[in-house]
Amino acid sequence: MPNPINSSWWHRVIALSDDFAEEIGWPELVETVARVRDSLPENERQQVAILAGNYGEAGAIDLYGPQQGLPRAISGVNSYWARGYGDPPPQVLIVIGFSAEFVEHYFDEHQVVAEVRNRYNVANEETTQHREIYLCRRLKIPWPDFWRGFQRFG
Repeated sequence: MPNPINSSWWHRVIALSDDFAEEIGWPELVETVARVRDSLPENERQQVAILAGNYGEAGAIDLYGPQQGLPRAISGVNSYWARGYGDPPPQVLIVIGFSAEFVEHYFDEHQVVAEVRNRYNVANEETTQHREIYLCRRLKIPWPDFWRGFQRFG
């Protein structure tokens, strides 16, 4: 039987491993990303990619995204990096799980278009460290150069 979120047992489990807390809000994250995608002009909607900052965010997109018609996530984390960024390279990206400094450094055009929230108000990486969702265009360097230095483990 699962423990109710934010109950005393929940907090004991989270103290042992925060992996459970990191999955809270995945459906809401994906719904928000889908709304951002749906707000784009039709020509961009068909070409948009979702760049995820960590394995959990990428996993959320890949788990719940098909129900929303979203493309698979691209990410530099673990085995996601080996999957690449697609051909042709994306020109419009919904970027989740990155700092403002990251998007400013790598993209000529970027704006905050949404924020990550979860209905339980559980503090996790997405809601406390990088809650902004960005819409980005015009990568400043060629995709192969960006991707080569983008691989991370975590």
